[in-house]
Amino acid sequence: MKTAAVLALVVPLLAVTSVGVANGTSAAKSITFHLVEKSVGFNFVDNPPRQGPNAAPLIGDEFAFTSDLQTTSGAHAGQLNATCMVTRGGVNGTGPCYGVFSLAGGTIAGIAKFGQSNTTMIAVVGGTGAYEGVTGSVKSVSRSQNSPYTDDTIHLIYPS
Repeated sequence: MKTAAVLALVVPLLAVTSVGVANGTSAAKSITFHLVEKSVGFNFVDNPPRQGPNAAPLIGDEFAFTSDLQTTSGAHAGQLNATCMVTRGGVNGTGPCYGVFSLAGGTIAGIAKFGQSNTTMIAVVGGTGAYEGVTGSVKSVSRSQNSPYTDDTIHLIYPS
């Protein structure tokens, strides 16, 4: 991994903020950092009954995607892999997505609801390695419908 990418990931970790708990005996640590997703793969699975490529998805259809993760300066930071299931079909279909952000030092697991908005809120449900036990959220904002880029603001809360 390039030095710039390591610094871009480590510097936010050094800026950890402590928030005191009412009894003053413990503190929760949180960090916020920014990454850019660049889409590198997408596949839609039209499960039976198949409705064809120009029809709205039905319940049970699914898709998977992968993105390279970059720092805001463009250095490689990791990758995102996710799968989504349509649970409400039609033109305004929606459903849950499960994804893993693989970064230096560990992974961050998230769950989101996809829909028609260019902004997706992702619940951070845990992590491994340097991210063991984290919770928090990711605000993921697509730059445009035809852009391969999405801007992520990642807010992690570490257990006290």
